[in-house]
Amino acid sequence: MTSTEDSQGDFETIARSTVPSDLEIIKALLESERIPAFIVDGGINQVYSLIAVATGGARLQVASRHVEAARQILTAFEAGQLALDDDVDVADEEPDPAPDKRRGRAFGAAILVFLGGG
Repeated sequence: MTSTEDSQGDFETIARSTVPSDLEIIKALLESERIPAFIVDGGINQVYSLIAVATGGARLQVASRHVEAARQILTAFEAGQLALDDDVDVADEEPDPAPDKRRGRAFGAAILVFLGGG
């Protein structure tokens, strides 16, 4: 994935990738920050992945007025500054209650009645 400075009208390409799903992650991140974004040529590059290199891959575009903020977010993402912490303390969480075996028996009995076996 590389950053580029292509411009088409009111939208600018801020990233390219031959793997459109990589761009989908960044698009979701931008949209969570209320920056509208869309992917150009993502579908064609997924269906015909062999030509993705020849076409330059899929492009992630944002409106020109959001380019600066989007590039800052993209830079932070690529630097790993937005990574989630792997150390999750599960000791404070309550364990799941044991499953109710009566529900399973009742379901089994209902199936037998439905099938005419009971």
